[in-house]
Amino acid sequence: MAEKLYASWASGYAAFPETANLRTLRQGFGVTFTIPAGRAEWIHLPIPTPVIAEGDRATLDKVLVLFHARQNSEIIEVHVFDGPRRISRFSEMRLSGDHAQGVDARNVFVVRQADIAFGIGVTLRVNNISASTDSEFFISSFGGDFFHNV
Repeated sequence: MAEKLYASWASGYAAFPETANLRTLRQGFGVTFTIPAGRAEWIHLPIPTPVIAEGDRATLDKVLVLFHARQNSEIIEVHVFDGPRRISRFSEMRLSGDHAQGVDARNVFVVRQADIAFGIGVTLRVNNISASTDSEFFISSFGGDFFHNV
């Protein structure tokens, strides 16, 4: 059997906030969330998931999020779920800046989880460190790298 890579991506405008009334601007090239001053918000990213190929369950190697944390926003946590089960958690981070144009060391999260059963969801906790000014958080695209032994 050979290990075959399958990459699956979605446009940033597929991302959605946990807070229903969070100001959101969807455009053809991504989505911008306005994070209120002094708050942290959860943003959810559904990744199309090739759960089974030729009878073999997928291994999730990594998830990738192309983002631009503008003004005072920063990613402080990333959770990765396989359906209802959290399979990875990255915390105590302060990821800021423009990482929306391509893959780099700040927007790749290595998971390496075998036997993916349901579907991958990535949840970002985005913080606005300013107590007085709203900030913007932009996502251009997100995805995952999967392997199958077929």
